[in-house]
Amino acid sequence: MISFLSIGQIKPDKQRHNFGDLYKESTAYIDINFTNTSEKPQYLLTVEKPRDVYYIYSSKKVMPDSTMTIRFKVNNNIKGRFTYNVDVYFSNPRAAIPIQLNGNVKQAEMSSSLTACPDFNNTPSSYISTSFLVTIKVLDSLTREPLKNSKIYLVENGELVGTAMTNSSGIVKTKIPLGYYYITAQREPYKSNYHEGYLNFKRNYVEIELQKPYVETPPEVVDEIVQDNPPQIPNPPNNIEDEDEDVIVIDPNVPDEDEDEDEDVIVIDPNVPDEDEDAEVVVVDPPEVPKDDPPVDIPSVDPVPLAELPDTVFTESYFKYNNITFILDVSSSMNGMGKMDLMKMSMIELTNILRPNDMVSMIKYSSEVETILTNTHGDQKDEIIEVVQDLRTFGMTAGGNAIKSAYKLNKKSYIPDGNNQVIMITDGVFNKGDKDYLKTIRNYYKSKGVKFSVVGIKTSDYITKHMKDIVEQGGGDFIRILDVEDAQNKLIEEIKKNSFKFSETKETE
Repeated sequence: MISFLSIGQIKPDKQRHNFGDLYKESTAYIDINFTNTSEKPQYLLTVEKPRDVYYIYSSKKVMPDSTMTIRFKVNNNIKGRFTYNVDVYFSNPRAAIPIQLNGNVKQAEMSSSLTACPDFNNTPSSYISTSFLVTIKVLDSLTREPLKNSKIYLVENGELVGTAMTNSSGIVKTKIPLGYYYITAQREPYKSNYHEGYLNFKRNYVEIELQKPYVETPPEVVDEIVQDNPPQIPNPPNNIEDEDEDVIVIDPNVPDEDEDEDEDVIVIDPNVPDEDEDAEVVVVDPPEVPKDDPPVDIPSVDPVPLAELPDTVFTESYFKYNNITFILDVSSSMNGMGKMDLMKMSMIELTNILRPNDMVSMIKYSSEVETILTNTHGDQKDEIIEVVQDLRTFGMTAGGNAIKSAYKLNKKSYIPDGNNQVIMITDGVFNKGDKDYLKTIRNYYKSKGVKFSVVGIKTSDYITKHMKDIVEQGGGDFIRILDVEDAQNKLIEEIKKNSFKFSETKETE
C-alpha cells in the first residue's frame, strides 16, 4: 500500500500508473511530474528502483512553484504481470515518495535496444492510439451459412463497450482498443454463443458459430394392417429380463457418488433441522443516526404495481434505501466461459443506478476470504467500479466462511426500514470452508429481515436446485445469469423487487 505521509514540499501528479496490457505496438513508459510547493529550491537526490525499471529526468533542480519530470519505463521484454515499487528522494523532505507501476506484458518486445528509457522527444504511451479494426463473423454451425441480423455484444472487464448487428454477410467490423474481450452473438431461434480471448492488430478476426436447439421429431404413426393369418412370434428367452438389467442409464444432471467421495462438497437439505436449532437468535443493533442530520424530504406518491413503473425510475418515493453486501466468488472455477465478465457487468450495471444513500460492501472469496469494500455510498461509483474491475480468479471455494463475514459487514451499515440484503454471486457449490452458514442465513432473516439471495453465473441445473434450497432459508431469490442481457437486467430487477415500498401491490403484477 502506498503511503502519502512522506509527501511534503514536493508533490507528484500521480503515484500509481497501470499500463494495462502491453503488446509489441504498446509504449511502456510514462511521465510523472513533480512540483515544488515550497519557497526554496529542491533537488532530486536519488531514485531507488527494481532492475526492470528505467528512468530519465528533465532536471535535478526544481525551483519554487516549478515542475520537473521523471520518465519511467518498464522492461517489456518479459511476458507476464508485473508490479514495481519505486522510491524517489528529494532534498526536503528526505523521505521517499513512493511510485507504483503495474501492468501485464502480453507480447514481449524481445529487443535489447528498448531497455533504455526514451528521451523526452518521444511521446508517452498515453497519447498513442492502440485501436484497431476487428472483424466478427456469425455462422450457422451446421451449414456454415452466414447469419445476418445477429446481435453482437462486446464486453471488456465487465463493461459493455459496444453492440452491433451483422450485415447480410453475417459480418460486423468495428474499431476497438487492444484488450481481452468476451464477445457474444445471438439470434432467434439459435442458442447464443461466445468468443473469449485477447484481440490485437494481428488477432483481429473472430468467428462465432450458432446452433439451433435440438427438437425431437415425434415417431411416424403407421396405420395398423390387419392380416388374416398374422405370423406367430416366438416367446422370448427366459433370461431376457436379466440382460436388460445390465443396461446402465446415466443422468448427466446427477453427480457421480464416487466422483465426489473425497471432496468436501456441502449439500444442505433445508428440511433437516440444525443441531443448534434452538440457539440464540442473532440480534442486530442498527447504527446510530447523527441527530444533526437534516431530515430527507421524500415526495409522497400513490401506490402502484412495480410492473407499471418505467425501468428508469429508482427514486426514494418508490424504493427504500439499500444496504447490500456482495459475496463475490473469485475461485478458479469462475475463470472462463465469460463468467467473470458477466459477474462484473452485473455489478457495474447496478452501480450505475445506485443513489447516494444506498450502501455497498463487498467480500471476495476463493481459498480465503477478504473484505475489499466497506460501507461505500452509491454516489462513489468510480471507487466501486474500480474494485469490481480489479477482481481476478484463483484458488478453491470457501463460500461458507464468506457468508458469515458478509453478515457481520452488513450489520455495520444496517438501515432501519431499508432493504438490507446479502447477495452471493457464484457459479457453484462450496468445497471448502465453514459448514454452519445456513443457521446464520436463517437467524439474520428471522431476527432483522436481512435477505439472502444468490446470483448463479452459468450454473448447472443441479447447482441451481441446490442454491434455490439455500435462498429459501434467507427469504431471498435465486437469479440465474446466462448471457449479457441477463447481466444487464437481472441483478437490478432483484434489488428493485426487494426495495420496492409498496409490497402489497406485488400480488397484482
